[in-house]
Amino acid sequence: MAESLPRLKIAVLIKRFLRTGGAEKYAMEVVRRLAMEHEVHVFAHEWVFNGPEPMTFHKIPRVCRKPAWVNQLFFSYFCRHAVGDGFDVVHSFEKVPTFDVMTVQSPCFKSPYLKRAGRWQQRLDWVRAALSPRKFAWRWLEARQFADDGMRMIVAVSEKVKKNVQDCYGLPDEYFRLAYTGVDVPKVERESSPQELKDIRAQLGVSPDDVAVLFVGTEFKRKGLDALLDGLALAPRARFMLLIAGGGGGKFDYYKSLADKMKLGAEVRFLGLVQDIERIYPIADIYILPTLADPCPLAPLEAMAAGVATIMSASEYNGSAELVRNGEAVLLSDPHDPQEIADALMKLTDSRVRNELAEKGRRLVRQFTWDKTAAETLAAYRAVMQRKGVQGQPSLERSRVSCEI
Repeated sequence: MAESLPRLKIAVLIKRFLRTGGAEKYAMEVVRRLAMEHEVHVFAHEWVFNGPEPMTFHKIPRVCRKPAWVNQLFFSYFCRHAVGDGFDVVHSFEKVPTFDVMTVQSPCFKSPYLKRAGRWQQRLDWVRAALSPRKFAWRWLEARQFADDGMRMIVAVSEKVKKNVQDCYGLPDEYFRLAYTGVDVPKVERESSPQELKDIRAQLGVSPDDVAVLFVGTEFKRKGLDALLDGLALAPRARFMLLIAGGGGGKFDYYKSLADKMKLGAEVRFLGLVQDIERIYPIADIYILPTLADPCPLAPLEAMAAGVATIMSASEYNGSAELVRNGEAVLLSDPHDPQEIADALMKLTDSRVRNELAEKGRRLVRQFTWDKTAAETLAAYRAVMQRKGVQGQPSLERSRVSCEI
Protein backbone atom coordinates (compact mmCIF):
# COMPACT_ATOMS: atom_id res chain seq x y z
CA MET A 1 0.00 0.00 0.00
CA ALA A 2 1.09 3.59 -0.58
CA GLU A 3 0.71 4.60 3.08
CA SER A 4 3.84 3.99 5.19
CA LEU A 5 2.28 2.94 8.48
CA PRO A 6 3.54 0.42 11.03
CA ARG A 7 1.80 -2.93 11.09
CA LEU A 8 -1.44 -2.22 12.90
CA LYS A 9 -3.92 -4.42 14.70
CA ILE A 10 -7.28 -3.35 13.27
CA ALA A 11 -10.81 -4.18 14.45
CA VAL A 12 -13.48 -3.94 11.74
CA LEU A 13 -17.11 -3.66 12.86
CA ILE A 14 -19.69 -4.74 10.28
CA LYS A 15 -22.86 -6.77 10.67
CA ARG A 16 -22.61 -8.66 7.37
CA PHE A 17 -19.20 -9.24 5.76
CA LEU A 18 -20.50 -10.40 2.38
CA ARG A 19 -20.48 -9.40 -1.29
CA THR A 20 -24.24 -9.25 -1.79
CA GLY A 21 -24.64 -5.49 -2.24
CA GLY A 22 -22.72 -2.36 -3.12
CA ALA A 23 -22.14 -1.29 0.51
CA GLU A 24 -21.05 -4.78 1.53
CA LYS A 25 -18.74 -5.11 -1.47
CA TYR A 26 -17.18 -1.73 -0.65
CA ALA A 27 -16.35 -2.88 2.88
CA MET A 28 -14.95 -6.22 1.75
CA GLU A 29 -12.72 -4.76 -0.97
CA VAL A 30 -11.26 -2.18 1.43
CA VAL A 31 -10.76 -4.66 4.28
CA ARG A 32 -9.10 -7.20 1.97
CA ARG A 33 -6.47 -4.64 1.04
CA LEU A 34 -5.93 -3.62 4.66
CA ALA A 35 -5.32 -7.27 5.53
CA MET A 36 -2.45 -7.48 3.04
CA GLU A 37 -0.21 -5.45 5.37
CA HIS A 38 -2.00 -5.28 8.72
CA GLU A 39 -3.53 -7.66 11.25
CA VAL A 40 -7.28 -7.48 10.66
CA HIS A 41 -10.03 -8.79 12.95
CA VAL A 42 -13.62 -8.67 11.67
CA PHE A 43 -16.44 -8.49 14.23
CA ALA A 44 -19.68 -9.48 12.49
CA HIS A 45 -23.01 -11.29 12.73
CA GLU A 46 -22.21 -13.28 9.60
CA TRP A 47 -19.52 -13.55 6.97
CA VAL A 48 -18.68 -15.38 3.75
CA PHE A 49 -15.06 -14.97 2.72
CA ASN A 50 -12.71 -17.29 0.86
CA GLY A 51 -10.02 -14.86 -0.29
CA PRO A 52 -6.28 -15.36 0.27
CA GLU A 53 -5.89 -12.40 2.63
CA PRO A 54 -5.43 -13.44 6.29
CA MET A 55 -8.24 -12.29 8.61
CA THR A 56 -9.60 -13.36 11.97
CA PHE A 57 -13.37 -13.44 12.39
CA HIS A 58 -15.24 -12.89 15.65
CA LYS A 59 -18.91 -13.82 15.97
CA ILE A 60 -21.13 -11.08 17.38
CA PRO A 61 -24.39 -12.57 18.72
CA ARG A 62 -27.56 -11.67 16.82
CA VAL A 63 -30.28 -11.37 19.44
CA CYS A 64 -32.92 -10.51 16.83
CA ARG A 65 -33.22 -9.53 13.19
CA LYS A 66 -36.24 -7.28 13.63
CA PRO A 67 -36.77 -4.53 14.51
CA ALA A 68 -33.56 -3.23 12.96
CA TRP A 69 -32.99 -0.57 15.62
CA VAL A 70 -33.04 -3.17 18.41
CA ASN A 71 -30.57 -5.32 16.49
CA GLN A 72 -28.34 -2.27 16.02
CA LEU A 73 -28.33 -1.45 19.73
CA PHE A 74 -27.37 -5.01 20.63
CA PHE A 75 -24.69 -5.07 17.92
CA SER A 76 -23.20 -1.86 19.30
CA TYR A 77 -23.25 -3.18 22.87
CA PHE A 78 -21.68 -6.56 22.06
CA CYS A 79 -19.02 -5.03 19.80
CA ARG A 80 -17.90 -2.59 22.48
CA HIS A 81 -17.36 -5.42 24.95
CA ALA A 82 -15.88 -7.85 22.39
CA VAL A 83 -13.31 -5.40 20.99
CA GLY A 84 -11.94 -4.06 24.27
CA ASP A 85 -8.72 -2.02 24.25
CA GLY A 86 -6.34 -4.36 22.43
CA PHE A 87 -6.55 -2.75 18.98
CA ASP A 88 -4.63 0.09 17.39
CA VAL A 89 -7.56 1.17 15.21
CA VAL A 90 -11.26 0.38 15.48
CA HIS A 91 -12.91 0.92 12.10
CA SER A 92 -16.70 0.81 11.94
CA PHE A 93 -18.97 0.44 8.93
CA GLU A 94 -22.03 0.56 11.22
CA LYS A 95 -23.90 3.01 13.41
CA VAL A 96 -22.03 2.45 16.66
CA PRO A 97 -20.68 5.09 19.06
CA THR A 98 -17.25 3.50 19.72
CA PHE A 99 -14.65 3.75 16.94
CA ASP A 100 -11.55 5.54 15.70
CA VAL A 101 -12.50 5.63 12.02
CA MET A 102 -15.99 5.26 10.58
CA THR A 103 -16.97 4.79 6.94
CA VAL A 104 -20.31 6.46 6.21
CA GLN A 105 -22.19 5.03 3.24
CA SER A 106 -25.69 6.41 3.82
CA PRO A 107 -27.40 9.68 4.69
CA CYS A 108 -28.15 10.59 8.30
CA PHE A 109 -31.35 9.52 9.98
CA LYS A 110 -31.70 13.06 11.31
CA SER A 111 -33.07 15.55 8.81
CA PRO A 112 -30.52 18.18 7.71
CA TYR A 113 -33.29 20.80 7.81
CA LEU A 114 -33.47 20.60 11.62
CA LYS A 115 -30.07 22.25 11.97
CA ARG A 116 -31.54 25.38 10.39
CA ALA A 117 -34.86 25.14 12.21
CA GLY A 118 -35.82 27.27 15.19
CA ARG A 119 -35.12 26.20 18.76
CA TRP A 120 -38.74 25.27 19.49
CA GLN A 121 -39.03 23.26 16.30
CA GLN A 122 -35.89 21.35 17.25
CA ARG A 123 -37.26 20.64 20.72
CA LEU A 124 -40.55 19.49 19.25
CA ASP A 125 -38.67 17.12 16.96
CA TRP A 126 -36.86 15.58 19.94
CA VAL A 127 -40.20 15.13 21.74
CA ARG A 128 -41.56 13.32 18.71
CA ALA A 129 -38.43 11.17 18.56
CA ALA A 130 -38.72 10.37 22.29
CA LEU A 131 -42.25 9.08 21.71
CA SER A 132 -40.98 6.69 19.02
CA PRO A 133 -38.49 4.07 20.30
CA ARG A 134 -37.29 3.49 16.74
CA LYS A 135 -36.60 7.16 16.02
CA PHE A 136 -35.10 7.75 19.44
CA ALA A 137 -32.68 4.79 19.11
CA TRP A 138 -31.40 5.81 15.68
CA ARG A 139 -31.04 9.45 16.70
CA TRP A 140 -29.31 8.45 19.95
CA LEU A 141 -26.77 6.28 18.14
CA GLU A 142 -26.23 8.85 15.43
CA ALA A 143 -25.70 11.74 17.84
CA ARG A 144 -22.89 9.76 19.50
CA GLN A 145 -21.50 8.69 16.15
CA PHE A 146 -20.98 12.27 15.12
CA ALA A 147 -19.99 13.70 18.51
CA ASP A 148 -17.17 16.21 18.09
CA ASP A 149 -14.43 14.70 20.29
CA GLY A 150 -11.53 15.97 18.20
CA MET A 151 -9.91 12.55 17.83
CA ARG A 152 -11.87 10.48 15.34
CA MET A 153 -12.12 10.46 11.54
CA ILE A 154 -15.01 9.91 9.16
CA VAL A 155 -14.53 8.36 5.73
CA ALA A 156 -17.35 9.53 3.44
CA VAL A 157 -17.99 7.69 0.18
CA SER A 158 -18.93 10.93 -1.63
CA GLU A 159 -19.20 14.68 -1.19
CA LYS A 160 -22.96 14.13 -1.06
CA VAL A 161 -22.59 12.01 2.09
CA LYS A 162 -20.07 14.37 3.67
CA LYS A 163 -22.31 17.39 3.12
CA ASN A 164 -25.29 15.54 4.58
CA VAL A 165 -23.36 14.79 7.80
CA GLN A 166 -22.13 18.37 8.02
CA ASP A 167 -25.62 19.77 7.43
CA CYS A 168 -26.95 17.61 10.26
CA TYR A 169 -24.11 17.78 12.80
CA GLY A 170 -21.86 20.66 11.78
CA LEU A 171 -18.56 18.76 11.80
CA PRO A 172 -15.62 20.62 10.18
CA ASP A 173 -13.81 19.47 7.05
CA GLU A 174 -10.79 18.17 8.99
CA TYR A 175 -12.92 15.34 10.35
CA PHE A 176 -13.41 13.86 6.88
CA ARG A 177 -11.65 11.86 4.20
CA LEU A 178 -13.30 11.09 0.87
CA ALA A 179 -12.96 7.52 -0.40
CA TYR A 180 -15.13 6.93 -3.44
CA THR A 181 -16.27 3.50 -4.50
CA GLY A 182 -13.60 1.66 -6.50
CA VAL A 183 -13.94 -0.53 -9.55
CA ASP A 184 -12.30 -3.89 -10.14
CA VAL A 185 -11.54 -2.95 -13.74
CA PRO A 186 -9.81 -6.19 -14.86
CA LYS A 187 -12.74 -8.28 -13.61
CA VAL A 188 -15.42 -6.13 -15.25
CA GLU A 189 -13.39 -5.39 -18.38
CA ARG A 190 -12.72 -9.02 -19.29
CA GLU A 191 -13.02 -9.72 -22.99
CA SER A 192 -15.80 -11.94 -24.35
CA SER A 193 -15.95 -13.22 -27.89
CA PRO A 194 -18.74 -11.95 -30.17
CA GLN A 195 -20.26 -15.43 -30.13
CA GLU A 196 -20.27 -15.54 -26.32
CA LEU A 197 -22.05 -12.18 -26.18
CA LYS A 198 -24.53 -13.30 -28.81
CA ASP A 199 -25.26 -16.48 -26.84
CA ILE A 200 -25.81 -14.58 -23.57
CA ARG A 201 -28.16 -12.14 -25.29
CA ALA A 202 -30.10 -15.04 -26.77
CA GLN A 203 -30.38 -16.71 -23.35
CA LEU A 204 -31.88 -13.49 -21.97
CA GLY A 205 -34.32 -13.09 -24.86
CA VAL A 206 -32.46 -10.18 -26.47
CA SER A 207 -32.34 -10.25 -30.25
CA PRO A 208 -29.37 -8.92 -32.29
CA ASP A 209 -31.46 -5.90 -33.32
CA ASP A 210 -32.58 -4.96 -29.80
CA VAL A 211 -31.04 -2.02 -27.96
CA ALA A 212 -30.39 -3.74 -24.63
CA VAL A 213 -30.86 -1.41 -21.64
CA LEU A 214 -29.58 -2.71 -18.28
CA PHE A 215 -30.83 -1.62 -14.85
CA VAL A 216 -29.14 -3.02 -11.72
CA GLY A 217 -30.51 -2.43 -8.23
CA THR A 218 -32.19 -4.26 -5.38
CA GLU A 219 -34.47 -1.51 -4.04
CA PHE A 220 -36.45 -0.86 -7.20
CA LYS A 221 -38.38 2.16 -5.91
CA ARG A 222 -35.38 4.05 -4.51
CA LYS A 223 -33.34 3.21 -7.60
CA GLY A 224 -35.96 4.89 -9.81
CA LEU A 225 -37.57 1.98 -11.63
CA ASP A 226 -41.03 3.63 -11.63
CA ALA A 227 -39.84 6.60 -13.66
CA LEU A 228 -37.74 4.32 -15.87
CA LEU A 229 -40.78 2.22 -16.83
CA ASP A 230 -42.74 5.41 -17.49
CA GLY A 231 -39.88 6.73 -19.61
CA LEU A 232 -39.65 3.50 -21.56
CA ALA A 233 -43.37 3.72 -22.30
CA LEU A 234 -42.90 7.28 -23.61
CA ALA A 235 -39.99 6.41 -25.89
CA PRO A 236 -40.92 5.60 -29.49
CA ARG A 237 -40.70 1.87 -29.97
CA ALA A 238 -37.07 1.58 -31.08
CA ARG A 239 -36.68 -2.06 -30.10
CA PHE A 240 -35.51 -1.35 -26.57
CA MET A 241 -35.19 -4.39 -24.33
CA LEU A 242 -34.97 -3.47 -20.65
CA LEU A 243 -33.09 -5.99 -18.48
CA ILE A 244 -33.79 -5.53 -14.76
CA ALA A 245 -31.31 -7.21 -12.41
CA GLY A 246 -32.05 -7.22 -8.69
CA GLY A 247 -34.31 -8.62 -6.01
CA GLY A 248 -36.74 -5.74 -5.85
CA GLY A 249 -36.62 -5.05 -2.13
CA GLY A 250 -39.79 -7.09 -1.57
CA LYS A 251 -41.56 -5.50 -4.56
CA PHE A 252 -40.51 -7.91 -7.31
CA ASP A 253 -44.01 -9.20 -8.13
CA TYR A 254 -45.49 -5.69 -7.93
CA TYR A 255 -43.12 -4.36 -10.59
CA LYS A 256 -43.67 -7.36 -12.86
CA SER A 257 -47.40 -6.66 -12.68
CA LEU A 258 -46.82 -2.95 -13.25
CA ALA A 259 -44.82 -3.65 -16.42
CA ASP A 260 -47.62 -5.89 -17.69
CA LYS A 261 -50.27 -3.24 -16.93
CA MET A 262 -48.21 -0.71 -18.87
CA LYS A 263 -48.09 -3.17 -21.78
CA LEU A 264 -44.32 -3.37 -21.51
CA GLY A 265 -44.17 -7.10 -20.89
CA ALA A 266 -42.59 -7.82 -24.27
CA GLU A 267 -39.91 -5.18 -23.72
CA VAL A 268 -38.89 -5.98 -20.15
CA ARG A 269 -37.00 -8.95 -18.70
CA PHE A 270 -36.77 -9.40 -14.92
CA LEU A 271 -33.55 -11.30 -14.22
CA GLY A 272 -33.84 -11.45 -10.41
CA LEU A 273 -30.69 -11.50 -8.30
CA VAL A 274 -27.65 -12.01 -10.55
CA GLN A 275 -24.54 -13.37 -8.86
CA ASP A 276 -22.20 -12.81 -11.81
CA ILE A 277 -23.38 -9.40 -12.99
CA GLU A 278 -19.98 -8.82 -14.64
CA ARG A 279 -21.12 -11.40 -17.22
CA ILE A 280 -24.18 -9.31 -18.08
CA TYR A 281 -22.63 -5.84 -18.46
CA PRO A 282 -20.89 -6.53 -21.82
CA ILE A 283 -24.12 -7.56 -23.57
CA ALA A 284 -25.83 -4.25 -22.70
CA ASP A 285 -25.88 -1.34 -25.14
CA ILE A 286 -26.97 1.12 -22.43
CA TYR A 287 -26.81 1.08 -18.65
CA ILE A 288 -29.29 3.27 -16.75
CA LEU A 289 -29.78 4.17 -13.08
CA PRO A 290 -32.31 6.98 -12.46
CA THR A 291 -31.77 6.66 -8.71
CA LEU A 292 -33.59 8.99 -6.35
CA ALA A 293 -31.07 8.69 -3.50
CA ASP A 294 -27.70 6.93 -3.66
CA PRO A 295 -24.50 7.82 -1.74
CA CYS A 296 -22.09 6.32 -4.32
CA PRO A 297 -23.53 3.38 -6.27
CA LEU A 298 -21.10 0.85 -7.69
CA ALA A 299 -23.08 -0.53 -10.62
CA PRO A 300 -22.86 2.51 -12.96
CA LEU A 301 -19.08 2.61 -12.49
CA GLU A 302 -18.84 -1.12 -13.23
CA ALA A 303 -20.95 -0.63 -16.35
CA MET A 304 -18.65 2.16 -17.53
CA ALA A 305 -15.62 -0.05 -16.89
CA ALA A 306 -17.24 -2.71 -19.06
CA GLY A 307 -17.55 -0.21 -21.91
CA VAL A 308 -21.30 0.42 -21.64
CA ALA A 309 -22.75 3.86 -22.39
CA THR A 310 -24.25 5.00 -19.08
CA ILE A 311 -27.20 7.14 -18.02
CA MET A 312 -27.50 8.04 -14.34
CA SER A 313 -28.96 10.62 -11.99
CA ALA A 314 -27.04 13.83 -11.42
CA SER A 315 -24.97 14.43 -8.29
CA GLU A 316 -27.91 15.93 -6.36
CA TYR A 317 -29.28 12.38 -6.21
CA ASN A 318 -26.24 10.22 -6.87
CA GLY A 319 -22.73 10.42 -5.38
CA SER A 320 -21.15 8.54 -8.31
CA ALA A 321 -22.09 11.41 -10.63
CA GLU A 322 -19.56 13.58 -8.74
CA LEU A 323 -16.87 11.66 -10.60
CA VAL A 324 -18.24 12.56 -14.04
CA ARG A 325 -16.41 15.68 -15.22
CA ASN A 326 -16.41 15.83 -19.01
CA GLY A 327 -19.54 14.18 -20.29
CA GLU A 328 -18.44 10.58 -19.60
CA ALA A 329 -22.09 9.70 -18.88
CA VAL A 330 -25.53 11.17 -19.53
CA LEU A 331 -26.67 12.80 -16.27
CA LEU A 332 -30.37 13.14 -15.50
CA SER A 333 -31.11 16.50 -13.88
CA ASP A 334 -34.47 15.17 -12.67
CA PRO A 335 -34.71 11.36 -12.42
CA HIS A 336 -38.40 11.71 -11.50
CA ASP A 337 -39.10 12.98 -15.04
CA PRO A 338 -40.05 10.14 -17.45
CA GLN A 339 -39.68 12.43 -20.47
CA GLU A 340 -36.06 13.24 -19.62
CA ILE A 341 -35.39 9.52 -19.28
CA ALA A 342 -37.07 8.81 -22.63
CA ASP A 343 -35.03 11.55 -24.31
CA ALA A 344 -31.78 10.16 -22.85
CA LEU A 345 -32.60 6.66 -24.11
CA MET A 346 -33.43 7.95 -27.58
CA LYS A 347 -30.19 9.93 -27.70
CA LEU A 348 -28.24 6.71 -27.22
CA THR A 349 -30.01 4.79 -29.97
CA ASP A 350 -27.38 6.39 -32.20
CA SER A 351 -24.56 3.84 -32.09
CA ARG A 352 -21.93 6.47 -32.85
CA VAL A 353 -22.97 8.60 -29.87
CA ARG A 354 -23.23 5.50 -27.74
CA ASN A 355 -19.76 4.24 -28.60
CA GLU A 356 -18.15 7.64 -28.02
CA LEU A 357 -19.79 7.93 -24.58
CA ALA A 358 -18.81 4.36 -23.69
CA GLU A 359 -15.14 4.97 -24.49
CA LYS A 360 -15.03 8.20 -22.47
CA GLY A 361 -16.63 6.42 -19.52
CA ARG A 362 -14.21 3.52 -19.73
CA ARG A 363 -11.21 5.87 -19.64
CA LEU A 364 -12.65 7.72 -16.64
CA VAL A 365 -13.28 4.78 -14.33
CA ARG A 366 -9.80 3.33 -14.81
CA GLN A 367 -8.74 6.06 -12.36
CA PHE A 368 -10.99 4.74 -9.58
CA THR A 369 -9.49 1.60 -8.11
CA TRP A 370 -10.09 -0.21 -4.82
CA ASP A 371 -6.41 0.35 -4.03
CA LYS A 372 -7.09 4.09 -4.13
CA THR A 373 -10.13 3.66 -1.87
CA ALA A 374 -8.07 1.66 0.63
CA ALA A 375 -5.24 4.25 0.50
CA GLU A 376 -7.70 7.01 1.47
CA THR A 377 -8.88 4.83 4.35
CA LEU A 378 -5.30 4.39 5.54
CA ALA A 379 -4.88 8.16 5.33
CA ALA A 380 -7.74 8.43 7.84
CA TYR A 381 -5.88 6.00 10.12
CA ARG A 382 -2.77 8.17 9.86
CA ALA A 383 -4.76 11.29 10.77
CA VAL A 384 -6.15 9.55 13.87
CA MET A 385 -2.68 8.52 14.94
CA GLN A 386 -1.39 12.06 14.46
CA ARG A 387 -4.22 13.47 16.53
CA LYS A 388 -3.44 11.07 19.33
CA GLY A 389 0.25 11.98 19.12
CA VAL A 390 1.36 8.43 18.39
CA GLN A 391 2.39 8.52 14.73
CA GLY A 392 4.62 5.55 14.06
CA GLN A 393 3.60 3.91 17.35
CA PRO A 394 1.56 0.76 16.85
CA SER A 395 -0.20 1.01 20.21
CA LEU A 396 -2.69 3.85 20.42
CA GLU A 397 -3.86 5.49 23.62
CA ARG A 398 -7.46 5.88 22.61
CA SER A 399 -10.06 8.27 23.92
CA ARG A 400 -13.08 6.83 22.18
CA VAL A 401 -16.57 7.79 23.18
CA SER A 402 -18.08 4.88 25.14
CA CYS A 403 -21.75 4.72 25.92
CA GLU A 404 -23.65 2.24 28.06
CA ILE A 405 -26.88 1.01 26.55
